[in-house]
Amino acid sequence: MRLIHATVWMFCFALFFSSASAGPWARKQGTGIVQLGFSTIGYNKIHSDDSERRPLMADVRDNVVQLYGEYGLPEELTLIAMVPVKFLSATPQLQGASKVSKSGLGDIDVTLRRTWMNKDGLALATEILFGLPAGSRSDENGLFLGDGEFNVATRFVAGKSFYPISLYMTAELGFNFRTKNFSHDVPYGFEAGYGFLDNRLYAILQISGRESISNNPTLPPGATAPESAANAAGLYGNNVEYLAIIPKVYFKATEKVGISISYATAAHGRNVAGGAMIAGGVLLEF
Repeated sequence: MRLIHATVWMFCFALFFSSASAGPWARKQGTGIVQLGFSTIGYNKIHSDDSERRPLMADVRDNVVQLYGEYGLPEELTLIAMVPVKFLSATPQLQGASKVSKSGLGDIDVTLRRTWMNKDGLALATEILFGLPAGSRSDENGLFLGDGEFNVATRFVAGKSFYPISLYMTAELGFNFRTKNFSHDVPYGFEAGYGFLDNRLYAILQISGRESISNNPTLPPGATAPESAANAAGLYGNNVEYLAIIPKVYFKATEKVGISISYATAAHGRNVAGGAMIAGGVLLEF
């Protein structure tokens, strides 16, 4: 069987990043956070290249264990890193067909954030993200652990704290420069959170999206057999678009430890999985 892993990394990014990130606010120098998270999505339908929801001939499961960290540097700089380990499997719906699986390190993201303004609860920042192609694409069944291309994304982030009201909002807009015949895209997002129980419990709603500028065809010239099969099913991972709605709960168990639970589903999608993702994580401040 030749199947390729559906492109769900953008959901992982949205879920983990928003739970732990300080938005545009800089981490104090010498302090930071570490979050260990887990996400899972199972699906047998996809949003294809024409954005229509279509059935697959297999049941796919994508589990991710991810380490996320932020560390405060001098000059209002914050260093951010995300390292995922992926566990993929596909079970064909044809009787007698065997389940295939693949696991290993996924693509790594390293980001540098510069906070330019933080006054009266309003903060503005810019970020530059480097996407490192650490995930393997050598699986003969097409269960790829990464996209195989180096990318650089720039992003503008704004945030507002309404203290003493326990309410905050953030918004972001960026541009993702991709290589190896992948189309560039425009990520965007909005998040709002409200605190309860003396700010120990936060109810959060995030809207996270991505639009491709479609400067390259979804299937590149000279594509391999697994890539061609993936393109036919809308699972190659190029020209990715989505609009994800993500409700979330964050509980601060102690002064230094927090727990998050998230649920993500796509209101719109192109070349992404047609299922919902559940994620959770434990965060440690230091």
